[in-house]
Amino acid sequence: MSYLLTLIIFTPLFSAIILGLIQAQTRLLRAGAIVSSLITLCLTLLVLYHFDPAGGMQMVTFLPWIESSGMHYYVGVDALSLVILLLITILMPPLYLYMFKERRKGYWYNMMLLQTGVTGAVLSLDLVLFYLFWETMLLPIFIMIGKYGNGMRQYNAMKIVLMTILGSMTMLFSILYIGYVYFETYGHWSFALSDLTTLQFNAETSIWLSAGFLFAFVIKIPLVGFHTWMAPAYGSAPTPAVVILSAIMAKLGIYGIWRFGYGLFENTLTYYAPTIILLALIGLLYYAIRAITEENLRKMFAYSSGSHLSLIALGLFLENQYAWSGSLYFIATHALASAGIFFMIGLTYKHFKTVHISELGGIAQQAPLFTFFFAFFALSIAGLPGTGGFVAELLIIIGAFKYSIYVGVFSALSVLSAMIYIFWMLQRTLFGAPNEECPSYQDLNKRELLIVVPLVILLLITGLAPSLFTPLFEPYVQETLQLITTAVGVHP
Repeated sequence: MSYLLTLIIFTPLFSAIILGLIQAQTRLLRAGAIVSSLITLCLTLLVLYHFDPAGGMQMVTFLPWIESSGMHYYVGVDALSLVILLLITILMPPLYLYMFKERRKGYWYNMMLLQTGVTGAVLSLDLVLFYLFWETMLLPIFIMIGKYGNGMRQYNAMKIVLMTILGSMTMLFSILYIGYVYFETYGHWSFALSDLTTLQFNAETSIWLSAGFLFAFVIKIPLVGFHTWMAPAYGSAPTPAVVILSAIMAKLGIYGIWRFGYGLFENTLTYYAPTIILLALIGLLYYAIRAITEENLRKMFAYSSGSHLSLIALGLFLENQYAWSGSLYFIATHALASAGIFFMIGLTYKHFKTVHISELGGIAQQAPLFTFFFAFFALSIAGLPGTGGFVAELLIIIGAFKYSIYVGVFSALSVLSAMIYIFWMLQRTLFGAPNEECPSYQDLNKRELLIVVPLVILLLITGLAPSLFTPLFEPYVQETLQLITTAVGVHP
């Protein structure tokens, strides 16, 4: 079954190459993209069907690539990567439905290349292969913002690219140095994660090597202080790119810390934990304040995403089972909710030609379906009871109280602050006085309902029946935490 992962990674890329070689017209290109996304979804569901939650890394493929330099095509899936893989393949079909009327061919090619990049990064177990896919993600986002975005799109595209490349360079330096140490230790090169975990570094070396990885990952999340690209990029990017940035690529920053940070530097991450926890707590408050004061819906929910991603990062560094389970669950549920709200913001712009709160109002009077879904996704992000976000946030807050009563109180207050800016925004956009300058709206059509209804169903199922999903990753959380706490000499 190991070939399934390779098919999932490269089906979108091969589809794009074939469609490009035959110079497919827009209609055929659209059909090819949608079919490839459905194929990868079906293959991922097949992986889920055969997946053993207690089986560790599964469906591994290990093939020579540049063998003399220790680089291999090494991919596999465990509970951590499976959660994000499911997100990617579940969200791509709705994205293509949203783009259904898009006639610019570059749009479609970039989205297929982007899917290959994010999928490959999630499944890679060779550090050089991971870096290759990590960089592959960047090119389509740069083009999507710089060519198809709005406002100061070229400036904002360059800003995200330069900041991301800066982080990537520090990570690449750490990767190459670790590979060199492996060569000096064993007499041959290897960049396979399973080999590199056998290395031991002194405290000073481990601190700066792990910093190279952390710098790349905290920019991608982004934690406060590394976030200056976020709001401009979200504001300029077209809706499909915003969905990918918020729902998937930001989560890969968390994934990178989880997979490679704790995989290689568990002692050092424990050393960094107080700093990251402090940054996450500051981010919870800072992003919430910026969301309250923001008039642009895209930028407002960019800051909202930053706040909730800070909560996920907080849970990761608290290093207890409640917090880890909540963080992993929140990766999934926040991705679904943020995808949904950015879809709705995209539809808002399509119909009203604005995403500024002061220019909207009274939508509920003419579009009840739109109002319901917009409010549902917005409240899901804030942790609406009955949705998956509520369960995830509750687990993280419990884990925070277990770590420290002060951290617990602060994290709980951050959830309340989300309710403030979400309800205030809803009152002004949906239930405020109608703006006579806005065109009339005919409410959601069948295609638009097909985009958002599956996301609503998934959010409700994850909220009302979390026991259907938690067994998928609980063995991974327990086993990994046990390994980490044993390595650093702390009892869970």
